[in-house]
Amino acid sequence: INEALALLQKNQDSPSALWLDTTLPTLHDHSVQWLLHGYHTINKPEVIKQAFASCHAGPSFNLSFDSITSHKALQ
Repeated sequence: INEALALLQKNQDSPSALWLDTTLPTLHDHSVQWLLHGYHTINKPEVIKQAFASCHAGPSFNLSFDSITSHKALQ
């Protein structure tokens, strides 16, 4: 994204001339960095627990471990 924005600012007169490097090594390197960044961002127990607690199953349950193993859910 930063690369595209820099090229757009540089070529403000003709944005249709925008050319991004789409060679396999460049795409491979960008893909790996994006995946690693995403993995490190969400690989935290508190983030995962919050995500499951935000998902609702019906009006009175969410998908957190505490909710789906509660006495009310098991009845």
